This record gives sequence, C-alpha cells and structure tokens, in this order.
Amino acid sequence: MTQGLWRGAVPVLALGVLAGCATIAPHPAPAPRPAVARARNAHPRGLLFYHVLLGDIAGQQGHLGEAARAFGQAARETGDLGLIRRSALLSLYARRYAQARKLAVLWLAKDPHSANAREALADADLGLNRVADAEREFGQALAQAATRQGGAGRAFAFEHIATLLLRHRHIPPTLAVMRVLTRRYPKDPIGEYVLAELARQDNDQAAALRAVDAALALKPDWEGAAVLKARILWTAAPRRALAFSARFLKSNPAATRLRLDYARRLVSLQYWHRALAQFRVIARAAPNDPRVLYAAGLIALRTNALGLAESYLKRSLALAPGDAHAELYLGEIAQSEKRYARAHYYYAHVGKPYRFAAMLRDGLMLLQESAPHLAWQRLSRVTARTKGQAAALALARNEVLVALGQYARGLAVLNAAMGPTPQADLLLYARALDEEKLGAVAASERDLERLVAAHPHSAVALNALGYTYIDHDQHEKRGLILVRRALALAPGNPDILDSVGWGYYHQGHPKTAITYLRKAFALSHDPTIAAHLGAALWDVGQHASALRLWRGALMKAPHNAALKAQLAKHRAL
Repeated sequence: MTQGLWRGAVPVLALGVLAGCATIAPHPAPAPRPAVARARNAHPRGLLFYHVLLGDIAGQQGHLGEAARAFGQAARETGDLGLIRRSALLSLYARRYAQARKLAVLWLAKDPHSANAREALADADLGLNRVADAEREFGQALAQAATRQGGAGRAFAFEHIATLLLRHRHIPPTLAVMRVLTRRYPKDPIGEYVLAELARQDNDQAAALRAVDAALALKPDWEGAAVLKARILWTAAPRRALAFSARFLKSNPAATRLRLDYARRLVSLQYWHRALAQFRVIARAAPNDPRVLYAAGLIALRTNALGLAESYLKRSLALAPGDAHAELYLGEIAQSEKRYARAHYYYAHVGKPYRFAAMLRDGLMLLQESAPHLAWQRLSRVTARTKGQAAALALARNEVLVALGQYARGLAVLNAAMGPTPQADLLLYARALDEEKLGAVAASERDLERLVAAHPHSAVALNALGYTYIDHDQHEKRGLILVRRALALAPGNPDILDSVGWGYYHQGHPKTAITYLRKAFALSHDPTIAAHLGAALWDVGQHASALRLWRGALMKAPHNAALKAQLAKHRAL
C-alpha cells in the first residue's frame, strides 16, 4: 500500500472524528456544579487525535501493523462507522486478523446488510483458519448480493471474494473455501478461474486445468482464463501451451495480453521468426507503446530483418527519447550496413548505463573503416571504472594492436589486465592467440589447456586448443578428438567444421577433409577456410579448382597469410 492512501484518507478521518462523530461534542456546554459524569464511551479529544495521528505517521512510514493498531483503537472507542470500516480493511491488509475480525463484527452490527462487512468478516475468519465460518460468511455475502442486485451483483461480489482469497498466503484453506463456493454456484466462471489459480499455486496441475477448462466452457472468449491456461500448461508441456495459445488467438485476434504472453514464450524457445510475427501484430495494436516497439525491434534484429528492426527502434526512440539501449542497437544496425557516419552518430548519443559499451564499439568500428591508428587514439581516451570494464577495454585495445601487427604490445596489454576479473577467460583466450602469433606455441597451448580445464564443455575452448595442436603438427590425434567434441556441441559452426576438416587433412585423409571444409566454406567464405579447402583439393588432384579458389579468395583478402602460404607453396603466387 502506498503512502498516498494515508495522505488522502487520514486527514479526512481525523476531521470526521474530531468534528462529526456523534459521541464527541465539539464544544460541550458548561454544566452547573455538581458536574455531570462523562459518558463511559466518550473519549478525550486529544487522545483520540493522538491515535489518528499515530496511525497516519505509521502508515506513511510503511508500518501497516502499527497503523492498523492505532486506527483500530480509535475506531473501537468512537464507534464511528466510517472509521470502523476503514480500520477493519486496513487490519486485513496488515494481516492483523484477530483485530480485523473484531472490527468486522462491529461493522456488521452497525450495517447488517453490508456485503462488504460480511466479506471482511469471512476474510478475517480465513486468516484465523476458521474455514467453516469463512465458507458460511462468504456464501451469505454472495446470496445477499444476489438478492439486492441480481446476477450482476453476485458476479461482482464473487470477483471481490476472489481477490480476497488470492492474497492469502496459506493455499489449502482458500482452496477448500473456493471449492465449496464453486459447488454452490457451478455456472460462475469467476469461481472456476480462482479455483484454477489457487490449484496452480498449490502445484496441482490436473485440478488447475479442470477448473480453467470449466471457466472457458462457461465463457469461451475470456482472455484472462486463456492466459491462465497457457501458464498452467507451460510448466509441464510447453508445446501444448503454444498450440493452445495459437488456437485461441486465431478465434480471438484482439486478445493482446495472451498474444504478448505467447510471443514471449516463443522468444524463450528462440523461435525468432514466429515471435516476430506476433510482435508485429502487437505493434499494430499498440503503435504508441515504446516498450512494444522496442521489443519488436530486438526480435527483428535477431531474425536479421535489419530494416524492420531499425524502423521499430526509431519509432520507439521517438516516443521515449534518450533510450540508451535503443541508440546502441541503432548504432549496431548502421555499423553492420557500413553506414559508419550514422553509426558514429548513434554511438555518440548513447548515455548511461551503456555509454562505455558504445565507446568501445565506436572505437573498434574504425578497424572496419581501415583506420586502426584512429581506433587506437579513440580507445586510448576511454576510461574503465570497474574490473569488468578494464578487461573489456584491454580486449578491445589488444584487437587494435593485433590489427596493427603489434602482437608484443597487445600481449603486454592483456598481461597487465589479467587477474580475478569477470572476463578473465576471454583475456586468457586472447592471450593464447597472441602467443601463438608470436611463435610461443607452448605458452599458447598452456593457456588454452587451462581454459579447457575450466570449461570442458565449451565448444570455443575445445576448438581453439584442438586447432592449435593440429596446425602445429603436435598431438594431432588428440587435436582431432578435441575439435570433434567441439563439433558435437556446435554442429553448425563453420570455424569448427574447418578445424575438423583441417585435422583430417593433416592425418592424410584429404577426401574426408573436403567434406567438412566444403560445408564450412558454404557457411562462411572465410579466406583461411578457402586456403584449407584448396590444399585438400590440390592433394586429390583438383589443381585447377584449388587455384581458382585461392586466387578468388585472395582478391577479397589480399593480406591473408594462409592464402599466400598455399600459393607460394605451389609456386602459383
């Protein structure tokens, strides 16, 4: 409960008590001596004001139990109906059920026809585990509402009772009460819905499904019940949950809440294209909600629909200016499309908490623009404030130094950053690569062996160590075993397919190697993969194919050392 409740309600209560209560006269007439004794139920005005003020202060500070006690004291001593009603509800909210029950009894005595008073009494009984009493009072409240206001009144009362039951922490008694009420009113969908929710909280999936199906049978187009059923199904049968949601949405296309729930579940299973289709419908229904547009943009980005992603993110940014994450993603999109000036613009506008990440990406982008010296200057101006940022900055600076061919400086940067940092594994991996380029193969292998020992199921680590063994003609059989393990973990990774093919080539099986290397090259036209595939083709006598492949790849990557080595080896450079 927010403090605003107290700021609004308590002064009114205080004025009502001090100025309008029947038991307290604001200006008592002077009585002739001997004085007439004060009535037993009268209360000194100052003490009453103290109770109300104490409740106000306690409520504003979030001490609901103390506030309930203070207002309950004032309510009992004044007998004011408004104060009794408010104090009873506050006591229920604060879970002071014994006090709430006493106040509810007073309330019902003063207003015998109040369904709310009877519901409050039942709520207190339930909190005190007086289940039979709660069943009786709730049932009378429903009957009373139906008598006075008809079916609509009973439905409203049922909904209110449902709210009361769902806030109780102890599920079995509430389930028992709701089962009684639903048997008494078997054609009320709200009762079945609440029964389903309570059964779900009690981890009784079968009972929850029976109840929610009963609610949907009574009200087939009820979106709230459909959302609940999808959530119940999701815990045990995700695909059934998705199938149900799809069927319901086909019949009820305006069920936006279920559609959003469905889309999120598709995202959790990485069904990106299906999720995007749902988010596009949601975005059309909520064209001015920046959160929906932002989510649609991210999903579009994951499906590589860059134009669509950019459109959604721009609209989201227009509605929520200064959204750092949207700016960052827009920069990434522009960068991937080589619109570097626009990417620099977006990165420059990214604020907290993504400012550091944007500065790193902005600097590294200069490598793509063939400006490594400018990249170094820009990254030299970046300051790290945490250990994690220090590691990320070291990796970025190392990447630039590698591009400049300054491997020793890059290695020094990594060594300076090594330590118990959140990204120590990445630093270790980068250091191993630098050591290999500097000819320190043994040191590189030691670092990669440490990485594999720490992460035995990491496809990246297994592939790096295995490829190093193979490429340097050391432990080739073990290297092939490692890269095959990596391939089992990431079967579609072109770098790992290349490693496996290169391993078979080194063991004298060029035909087997070609199978893996062709798959790798089809997925990624990497020049080093082209060098390896050409070597295997040459060994099986396909010299012309090998030369065409090498020369075509060299035109796109004129500085690739692996291609130059193969052409020089076969005197074709």
